[in-house]
Amino acid sequence: MTRSIETMMDFFLREKGELIHINGVKQTALIRDAVDKIQLGDEKIVRAATLLHIGDFIDYRNERYLITSEIDHNKQSYRSRIRKCNYNIAFNWNGNVKWFDAIVEGKTFSIDDGKMISMPEGTIHVYLQDNADTRAITLSQRFYNTHQPFKVEGIDRTVNGIIKLSCSLGSISTPYDDVENNIADRWKYEASHTYALTIDNGTTANVLINDILQLNCTVIDDDHPISNPSITFSSSDPSVVSVDNEGKVMGIEAGQAMITARLTYYPDVQDTIQITTVETMTHTYTISLTGNPTIKIGQSTSYVSHIYDNGTEVFDQSVQWSLRNQEDTTPIMGSITASTGNSSTVKAGSSSGYINKYIVLIATLTSDPTITIEKMIQLKSLL
Repeated sequence: MTRSIETMMDFFLREKGELIHINGVKQTALIRDAVDKIQLGDEKIVRAATLLHIGDFIDYRNERYLITSEIDHNKQSYRSRIRKCNYNIAFNWNGNVKWFDAIVEGKTFSIDDGKMISMPEGTIHVYLQDNADTRAITLSQRFYNTHQPFKVEGIDRTVNGIIKLSCSLGSISTPYDDVENNIADRWKYEASHTYALTIDNGTTANVLINDILQLNCTVIDDDHPISNPSITFSSSDPSVVSVDNEGKVMGIEAGQAMITARLTYYPDVQDTIQITTVETMTHTYTISLTGNPTIKIGQSTSYVSHIYDNGTEVFDQSVQWSLRNQEDTTPIMGSITASTGNSSTVKAGSSSGYINKYIVLIATLTSDPTITIEKMIQLKSLL
C-alpha cells in the first residue's frame, strides 16, 4: 500500500528541509516554487513543522518573504504561499522614520482566469505585515517608492495579518523630501545628524558550536549616546554563524562569518565583527574604549577600557595607558592626569595653537602588550 506523503513529512523536513527564519526564529522548512495556474517568479510554497500565520516574515536564502495565503495544516506540518518582498518603504511620522519590507505591485491578477489586469496609471498596491507600526499608517500619508512620491488613498485590513494600501502617484515636496533616499518629509523634521555605531565586543571573537555570544553595541549621535537604538544584525554565512534581531550570535558549524550591525533606519551606519566557530575555546582578547572623541583645551575627560575575551567582557585583565600626538610630534598636547587599570583621565593642553589638532589615547593590555587600541581625540576651542 502506498504511504501518504503527509505521513512522511517529518522525514522530509528532517532530511530535505532548508534553513529559514520565521519572524527571526530559526526553523527548518521545505520550500518550492508555487505551481498552479497563476505563476509568479517571486512566489513559493513553504511547508514547516511549526505554526504559520498570515503576515509572518520568512527569511530564505537572503531574501525576505511574506506569508500571503491561508494556512493549510495537518498533524505533521503547516503549508502556505509566500511572496517575496520586493521593496523597502519608509513612512515618516513627524520625524520618526520607520522602514518596512513590502510587496509593491502596479498590476493585479484576475482570480478567475489568471490574467494580469492593469490598474489606473500611477496607482500601486502595497502589502505590509499587520503590526503596531503599520497600523499607525493613515489615509493621505505620503511615502516614496523608486524615487516617486505616493499618497495612501485606501487601507484594507480585512485579511488578518496583512494590511493592503491602495496608493496613487503624488507630488514632490522639494524643500522637505529626500528623493534620493526615498524618505518623504525628511528635511521637514530632521536636523543634521552624525551617527556612529560600534560593536563593543571588538573586531574578532570565537564562539563554541551550539553556544551563544551576545553582541553589544554603542550608538552615538554628534558625540551623544543614544539609548535603545534600533539595530539590524546580519551574518555573511548563517549556516556557520547565525544572529538574531537582538544580537545573539550562535555557532552552527566550524568556520568563520562576518556579523554586521547596522542602524535600522540609517543602514550605511554600521560596524562588523568576525566570528569564528570553534570546538574548543582559547583566549582571544580585544579592547574597546568609551569616552568623548573631543576635549576642549585646558579641560579634562575620562575614558574607560572594556576588555573582552572571545567577545565576552572580562574583569580580570587591565591595560596600561599612554598618550601621543597624532603626528608623533612633541611636546604632547595633553596629559594623563589619573589612571587605573580600567580608566584614565586625559587633560588637553591650554595653548590655542592646539585647537582642532588630535591626540591619540592608547590602551595596551597588561598581560599581552601586542594587543592595543587607539582612540583619536580632537582638541576643541572653549567657545
